[in-house]
Amino acid sequence: MKQADKYDWLRLNSGEWLKGELKSLYDKKVEFESDILDTLIIDQEDIYMVISGRSHSVRFNDGTVQQGSLNISGGYVVVGNSPSQYRYQDLVSIAPSAEDELSAWSIKVGVGANLSRGNTEQTELSASVDIKRRTASNRLLITALADRTANDDKVTENNVRANGTFDWFYTSSLYFRPVFFEYYRDPFQNIDNKHTLGAGFGYYLIDTDKLEWDIGAGPAYQRTEFSDVAAGQDTSNSSTSFYFESNLDYEWRTNVDLKFDYRFTFAENASGGNAQHALAGASIDITNDIDLDLSLVWDHLASPVANADGSIPKQDDYKMIVSLGVEL
Repeated sequence: MKQADKYDWLRLNSGEWLKGELKSLYDKKVEFESDILDTLIIDQEDIYMVISGRSHSVRFNDGTVQQGSLNISGGYVVVGNSPSQYRYQDLVSIAPSAEDELSAWSIKVGVGANLSRGNTEQTELSASVDIKRRTASNRLLITALADRTANDDKVTENNVRANGTFDWFYTSSLYFRPVFFEYYRDPFQNIDNKHTLGAGFGYYLIDTDKLEWDIGAGPAYQRTEFSDVAAGQDTSNSSTSFYFESNLDYEWRTNVDLKFDYRFTFAENASGGNAQHALAGASIDITNDIDLDLSLVWDHLASPVANADGSIPKQDDYKMIVSLGVEL
C-alpha cells in the first residue's frame, strides 16, 4: 500500500506536518491519531492542509454531504473526484464513512467512590456514562448518572438519570431533534419511575473554538410512577409537557473543559409540577484517556407528591460528584 493511502497527512499553519489517521472534525475540533503522539485534538483554524486517501463523509453548511477521499489546501476542500470546491470555512464536519463505523463512536465511563469506616460507616458511590455517535449530518448523545449513598447500612440517596437525544443538522447552527428520551428515578422525591419522550429543535447561539452554547425546546409526553402514596391517591400520572434546555461548553485551558447544562420541564402538579435540572462541571485531563471530573448537580421539583404518611419530600436536591473518567 502506498504511504499516501496508508496514512493521512495534516499540515499546521506553523508549517509542521503530522502523519497518522484523521478521525473526525466536529464542533470546529479535529481529532487526529498519531502512532507517536497518540490522539490529538486540534483547532480547525490551526490547520492549513489535509491529505487523506481514505473515504470520509464530509458535510458543508449548505447541507451537502459528500463521500470520498479528502484534500484540503489553499482554503478550499475537494472530496473524492468531485469537480466541486468548497471553502474551508464552509466545512461543518468530517466523519468516517460507513466502512469505518466504529470511529464514529466515542464512549466515556466515570466512577467515583467515598468510603468511611470506624465510628461512621458510610459509602458513597457514583457511576456515569457518556456515549456519542457523530456523522457528517447527525449525532446521537446518550448520558447516564447514578448515585447511591448508605450511612450505617441505611440508604440515604439512590437515584438514576439517563438521557438520549438524536439530532439532525439542517445547517451548521440549526438542528432538528426527531426524538429524545429521559428516565429518572429518585424514591426520596417519591418518584419510582419517570419516563419522558419528546421531540424538538435547537440552535447554536455561539459556536467558536473555545465556547459553544446551544439551546433547545420542544413538546414531550411524560409518565410518572410514584413510590409511596396515601390510600385512594393515584399511583401514577401521565401528561403532556414542554421542555427548554441550554448547554454550554467552554475550553478554559488546553487541559480543562467547563460545562453548564440546564433543563426546565413544564409539567402538571399531579406529576410533581415543573422540574429543573442543572449540572455545572469541570473536566481536567490527567492523561489522553483519563480525566478528573468534578460536577455539582441540582434537581428541583416544584410540587412533590406527598408520601403515604403525609410527609412531603423537599423540593431541592444538591450533590457534589468527584470521579475519574476513562475514554474507551
